[in-house]
Amino acid sequence: RIVFFGDSITYDGRYVANFESWLITQYPDRTFEIVNVGLPSETVSGLTEEGHADGKFDRPYLLDRLAGVLEKTKPDLIFACYGMNCGIYKPFDEDRFARYRAGITNLHNAALKSGARIVHVTPPMYDAMRAGGHVAEYNDVLGRYSAWLLSKRASKWEVVDLHGPMTAEVERRRASNPDFTFAPDGVHPDDAGHWFMAQQFIAYCGDTHAASVGSAQEMLGGNAG
Repeated sequence: RIVFFGDSITYDGRYVANFESWLITQYPDRTFEIVNVGLPSETVSGLTEEGHADGKFDRPYLLDRLAGVLEKTKPDLIFACYGMNCGIYKPFDEDRFARYRAGITNLHNAALKSGARIVHVTPPMYDAMRAGGHVAEYNDVLGRYSAWLLSKRASKWEVVDLHGPMTAEVERRRASNPDFTFAPDGVHPDDAGHWFMAQQFIAYCGDTHAASVGSAQEMLGGNAG
């Protein structure tokens, strides 16, 4: 049983479905149960901004539901992708960064205590060119969060780097197409963005061939053939 934790990007489900499609085609004789428990607006930092959701509710805090979700789902493997909301779309701040680090560490320890293997995922790219009303340097904030998470590999944490490759790929494509984006609103990936996310998961699992194709449809067609 594989459980995906995250915010609205995970809740959307497209990268999770792409990854599940790869599992089914790659391992047809095995049974996988995929559970997506992504929750829109969620953070691991416990922070929220004034007027979030037009003042209707604060951002959900993963640690408020984590123990119950682990008890109900009993995962063998967890993928957890947090960070996009954890800096509250503001300039870098040491206190917010500390809250993010503490939240990720609490998630990590709770997962291990439950008996699950956990793979952390650095946050997707924030595209300031497409986002309105937020700080232009927020992708750099996420870059600092990602660098810390990647540094935990030295402590034997498993970490998939999404932020670095996604940022580099957007920059590469903009060299020939200045309007290119993976996230039309600056935050939420489109179909191509979700496939790019799934590619990083698939590559982490060792299938560089499937991770190199241009779409989920191409991957499925190739396996079917």
